[in-house]
Amino acid sequence: MTTSSDETKRIRQRFDVDLKAELSLAGNKTHEHQCRITNLSASGACLHFDATTSCKLGMRVDIKISIPETIMHIPNSGEIMWVKQQRNEIHAGVRFKDVLSEIMMQRLVKNGVPKTPYNPQ
Repeated sequence: MTTSSDETKRIRQRFDVDLKAELSLAGNKTHEHQCRITNLSASGACLHFDATTSCKLGMRVDIKISIPETIMHIPNSGEIMWVKQQRNEIHAGVRFKDVLSEIMMQRLVKNGVPKTPYNPQ
């Protein structure tokens, strides 16, 4: 079995999820953008948000990940590692500043597993 270079670089297991989150770009907490997390590891995530949101490689972000079936969220910050635009949506990879604990990951993955694969319109 062969693995891609991206897979061999990753130390932490990644999970397909469907989680809501709020994103503030470059410390601008007054303007939060709604986004979805479709792939999550303890050290990062793949985010999807509206193409009108302006983000660049290396940009610092603050993120609040909503814990499913609760009113609570997990705050974190990180750096945009890659950006792709597809149709009217931006996909971005974020590396978290603070690694998520195993307990946080279990809670997010347990309740955030998508019923159907993410399919942007």
